[in-house]
Amino acid sequence: MGMKEPDFMKNGYAYIGEDEQWHIRPDAPEAAKEEFKKFMALVNPVPDENGIVTRY
Repeated sequence: MGMKEPDFMKNGYAYIGEDEQWHIRPDAPEAAKEEFKKFMALVNPVPDENGIVTRY
């Protein structure tokens, strides 16, 4: 089962920049910015100091 399309994408608040990375529009509502932040953490996890990625 895949992930559903996030609301920030459905509502047009996200875009792919010239750097070929996803970005959130500066005028997006705070809820969309928070959803974007959480989504990016899920799809691009950052390892801890031991190189371990933990998903909750």
